[in-house]
Amino acid sequence: MEEKELKNSILDYMSSHNTVSLATDKQGLPHAATVFYVNMEFTLYFLSSPSSRHAENFSSNPKVSATINEDYSNWLSIKGIQMEGLVEDVGGIQENGRVAKAYVKKYPGVKDFLLSPKKLGRSIAQKVAGVRFYKLVPARICFIDNELDFGHREELLLIAPQTQGRKNL
Repeated sequence: MEEKELKNSILDYMSSHNTVSLATDKQGLPHAATVFYVNMEFTLYFLSSPSSRHAENFSSNPKVSATINEDYSNWLSIKGIQMEGLVEDVGGIQENGRVAKAYVKKYPGVKDFLLSPKKLGRSIAQKVAGVRFYKLVPARICFIDNELDFGHREELLLIAPQTQGRKNL
């Protein structure tokens, strides 16, 4: 697959899915959590509480691996994304209007939760006030597509915009 086609396949897959499973580590204790995300190019943005276990893990070790996939019953149909990168706290909802709007566009049901939490009651408004946006900036993405060939994987390296490249695995 040509690099441009690979990038488009990855971006299409990211845009058409909703959840990413994050694998984190803190002091040798692994943890996995699944969150809803919105992507802007290859960067994923998601909401979380800073007191969640995965967010606490990010604060001490920002390195993560992640997957975006479906629950397939046929091995020959498997497609998905595996990635590794760094997670960063980018602030609250108010500081991230562009990300919040993209999130609401993808998930219209969270509009009041994100933009008008007081409409949902004081308790929810208090919880929302502490929620933060995080971004996952991948350094490496593997796109798996068993429909092309069993075990087919292609890698996209995103180390820096000037040094982007890919190789077949």
